[in-house]
Amino acid sequence: MVMSKNNQSEDIPSDAQRKYPRKSFRKPVAILYKGRSHIVSGFEIGEGGLSFQAHEKIELEQNMVVNFFIPNGNFFSLNAIARSATVGSEHRITYGISFDNVSLALKREIRVYVSIASLAASPSKSNQ
Repeated sequence: MVMSKNNQSEDIPSDAQRKYPRKSFRKPVAILYKGRSHIVSGFEIGEGGLSFQAHEKIELEQNMVVNFFIPNGNFFSLNAIARSATVGSEHRITYGISFDNVSLALKREIRVYVSIASLAASPSKSNQ
């Protein structure tokens, strides 16, 4: 379950319900939120947004700037909005954010990363 803006629990969307596919993204992410910079742990990424784990409390529906590198790719600095929060172990919170106004070129680079990561994670047909 995930907490929505009005503190009601909602089901986490499954991969089939997501608008964009996501893939694991265990990389550092810098966020600028309410004038303060934080380094958080990336969790998943897709064309529409990413999720990260943090100890910091972030209000939902708030704007922020996220900065990260795509492996073997470019540096991204994007406006985003906090959409969901899930409390996990060790008081870490997993936040889901959606990107704001992403260019087609940047979406394409994220899509390529997700596709390559998905191919690398799936079993090869030669091993069957």
